[in-house]
Amino acid sequence: MKRILSAGVMGAAMALVLGAAPAAAQAGLKIGFVNSQRILAETPALQQAQQTLQGELGRLRAPLDSLEQSLGAQQQQFQQQSATLSQQARDQRQQQLQQQFAAYQQRAQQAQEQAAQRQQQLVAPIMNQIRQSIETLRREGGFTMIIDSSQDAIIVVDPSLDLTDRVLQRLRGGAAAPPAAPPAAPRP
Repeated sequence: MKRILSAGVMGAAMALVLGAAPAAAQAGLKIGFVNSQRILAETPALQQAQQTLQGELGRLRAPLDSLEQSLGAQQQQFQQQSATLSQQARDQRQQQLQQQFAAYQQRAQQAQEQAAQRQQQLVAPIMNQIRQSIETLRREGGFTMIIDSSQDAIIVVDPSLDLTDRVLQRLRGGAAAPPAAPPAAPRP
């Protein structure tokens, strides 16, 4: 899930980069960065959403686990009794087990789709809030672009350009402190 969420934050950062690229060519380039992994790990609403999702997944998974155990026990019993059954009884019992297993797989697939849909419902608003916080910081700070330092694309960077704490502060409900006069990036 973190990989998916990280991709969302990275997508937001890339959208900011791509949208700001023409302006950067005309004016001085001012770059900031955030650590999307840290933002995701420390955003209280996301942590709450994950706990909610885990609880709901547990309730979805419990009947499937019970059904899976029942199928396993029936399969084992069938294997133990198979030699004593007539061919017709063996075929009939095997067909019943296959139908039950197919029904189990269908229920498991439905549960998986329901879980993915619920995850989207819980996480999408939070990802939008993160994107908005980053965009607001970009505008307020006059940044040309804000990039993600957790994507291994940055080798060395001035720590004063890190906006991660300011994004987290906004997500926690506090206004972000004004930028501490971030230095301008060197011009090529």
